[in-house]
Amino acid sequence: MVNILHLSGTNYEIGFKHGVLARSQIQACLVNYATYFNNAGMSPGTVKSLAAKFSTTIETLVPHLHDELRGIADGAEVPLYDIIALNARSEIALAAKPKKSTMVVEDSDSDDDEENDEAEKLPIPPDGCTTFAETVGTKQWLAQNWDWQTSQLCNLVFLEIETPKDSPSQARHLKTMTEAGLLAKVGINSEHVGVCLNALRATNLNTNLLPLHVLLRLVLESKSVADAKSRIETQYGGGAACWGHFGVADGKEDGHAQSWELGPEGIFVINRDDKRRLYHTNHVLEDRPNMNEVIWLVDTKERYERIKELATEYDEKGKPVSSLTQTEQKERIFGFLKDEDNYPNSICRANDESQPGLLGEMQTVFSIVMDLTEDMAWVVVGRPKQVLETFKVSF
Repeated sequence: MVNILHLSGTNYEIGFKHGVLARSQIQACLVNYATYFNNAGMSPGTVKSLAAKFSTTIETLVPHLHDELRGIADGAEVPLYDIIALNARSEIALAAKPKKSTMVVEDSDSDDDEENDEAEKLPIPPDGCTTFAETVGTKQWLAQNWDWQTSQLCNLVFLEIETPKDSPSQARHLKTMTEAGLLAKVGINSEHVGVCLNALRATNLNTNLLPLHVLLRLVLESKSVADAKSRIETQYGGGAACWGHFGVADGKEDGHAQSWELGPEGIFVINRDDKRRLYHTNHVLEDRPNMNEVIWLVDTKERYERIKELATEYDEKGKPVSSLTQTEQKERIFGFLKDEDNYPNSICRANDESQPGLLGEMQTVFSIVMDLTEDMAWVVVGRPKQVLETFKVSF
């Protein structure tokens, strides 16, 4: 069963309760990610150095979340830099340098540069996800499969957070499915805002900017898509420490949804297509300035085309989407997420022994479908074709 944590108080108190209630899972995460970083070619000294830089950045730009990270560390009885590294795991793994690439790092001197000379011989950490958003009339939907290492299945947590009135989040409630010890990942808030995450692989890294998982939390502390973008651009550094994709939507008025391909150069917006839909997997859809992209999952483009194809096929053969009930629409989208075309490297991913991850097996770890207009979501743990657990989220 997923560990569901109900958290409130000051940011430090929220973090401390998180740390206490998920202590064994957090400690297991740290063991897993120590192995992950090592297998990516990152020594403990390099990881600590990067964590120290990110700690300074987080404390400067979002001190309330640095307080929460301190609380997590104290509650879990682990060093603060270990929790910082956990929340910057995407950025730290990136620093190992993908194959056939040259790392571009701003203000991030490595203590162990000689170890990176061997990085091109190391396996690339696979991290595949598929995101879909759709506006139907006045209803806004957002969904994704999150694909990751199966060793982290037992370390999933669902955070239900009542944020402090005197914090930048202004007492908003948020709910997020994530890994123990992380501030957030995929989720929804009481302002009808939702966010999804897709990894993008590029060699850029800027430790003066916030890690992706910190930015995901900031989206969930916002009142709308526009508010989230404005706050990141004007208050929180203007971009992300490494490249990633956020599917961001809100269920206000007639619904809003955008794909953000964000990184050290800023936030680049992709708007809905003529059918008011968005699709994203694990490659950029448009050329980005100064981005050194590396495609490490060949199936990313196949999954992108496949989910578009599934939506088109439904248009041609199914009931008009505008006539579907909430249950029918939810099941239609879960049907997309269950697709096994190009198995095992399908939208519903199964482990591919020919592409080992840095922690072993990889598959779809959870799926989520959000009705942001009604402020509710449905979570499936495990592959949606092999369900381990399901639960409904609402405010």
